[in-house]
Amino acid sequence: MVSKAFQKSDFSFVAVDEQKNRSTVFEFKFNADPKMRFVPRVLVSADELLDGKRKCNPCFLRLAEIKNAKEVKALPWMVQYDLSARIVPAIDNAYAAIESAGREYVDPAFLFNYKRQWEGEKTLFGNAFVGLSLPSLKEKIVRAYRSAGFLSVESEAPPRASELTLTFSFPVDPAKEGGVIYKVKIYSQYDEDGRCYPCEVVEHYDSSQKLPPAGLSGVLSRATLEPRFAAALSAAYESMRTDLERYLRPRSVFLEQPKRPPLGSTPLPPPPIAVT
Repeated sequence: MVSKAFQKSDFSFVAVDEQKNRSTVFEFKFNADPKMRFVPRVLVSADELLDGKRKCNPCFLRLAEIKNAKEVKALPWMVQYDLSARIVPAIDNAYAAIESAGREYVDPAFLFNYKRQWEGEKTLFGNAFVGLSLPSLKEKIVRAYRSAGFLSVESEAPPRASELTLTFSFPVDPAKEGGVIYKVKIYSQYDEDGRCYPCEVVEHYDSSQKLPPAGLSGVLSRATLEPRFAAALSAAYESMRTDLERYLRPRSVFLEQPKRPPLGSTPLPPPPIAVT
């Protein structure tokens, strides 16, 4: 039943490992793009308690796992995205086929407990863009934040940098220097022409950061800082959406603005030290 279900879901049977008093493990290879040298392998184990006729009494089917998961994580990000979009739904379909074929054999005390794993496209870091250079992406992000009232700290953008941090300051008091520090980090991989493939954008923001003293003239500005800061972030985010949405990685959507704690929030306590 297991073997047939996976073979109908674009897997090829490789082997089955049956050992006494141990789980039976089925191994399959996923029939991915023939041009791809890497072949994902999937393991599906079953704990078998057999009766005298070697029939399940009962048998427990476990969740599938990727045998060469470490190699998958080492693949280029775009390859990982394409592979995930194929293999995870295929595994879901295999389990759906097993549930359908084995419905009459399911122990009523347990039922068939499987939750579909595919929940749509996800990114490794944040909004993922393709088809433009890193300097061009940086320029568009900086323009979005400047137009929303942030001051940018200039930084070089090497054409093929793997990581780039853009630092901005939002004025506490427009009449004085200093403000809320807000950072945007870009994690990048590139195609043969040096364009993002993809470049992923993530915010780095410390809500508990120490702010410069307001002084007597800045009391009102400090009192309105949180709503002004929140509105400026929303404006910058919408500007980025307008300017960059057409460069989104295929099948992905522009992520919603991440929720953030308000300015002045108490930092999380450090994790307790493990005692051994």
